[in-house]
Amino acid sequence: MSDDCIFCKIIRGEIPGRILDRNHEVIVFLSLDNHPLVVTVEHVEDIFTLSDKQGAAVMSEAIRIAKAMRAAIKPDGIHIAQSNGVAAGQEVPHYHMHLYPHWTHQRGLDQSEAGKDRMAESLKAALAEL
Repeated sequence: MSDDCIFCKIIRGEIPGRILDRNHEVIVFLSLDNHPLVVTVEHVEDIFTLSDKQGAAVMSEAIRIAKAMRAAIKPDGIHIAQSNGVAAGQEVPHYHMHLYPHWTHQRGLDQSEAGKDRMAESLKAALAEL
């Protein structure tokens, strides 16, 4: 873990996060924009330092979260994104994957605190049903 990494601080419970799921390899929490992030528990900076085991755990969890999203919020599609390095748009140097829900008719995500609470609860309930 890194002392100054914001994701490591969430993982350690030093700062709050809307945690949806967790196992030994990955943790899932909502981003500030109210979409799920699948994050390695170990501080791994990017895909170049990610082990095969960690990569498999991230992808397995991303599939699980996508299924929960489909059940809970019924998007028409899900865009998955992952960036490596500042030039590619990586803002937090800790390996993570974004899962963005999309709707055909431009329904957006409620980014209010109450909207984030509702999203977290609905996704946790859907995960419990998987």
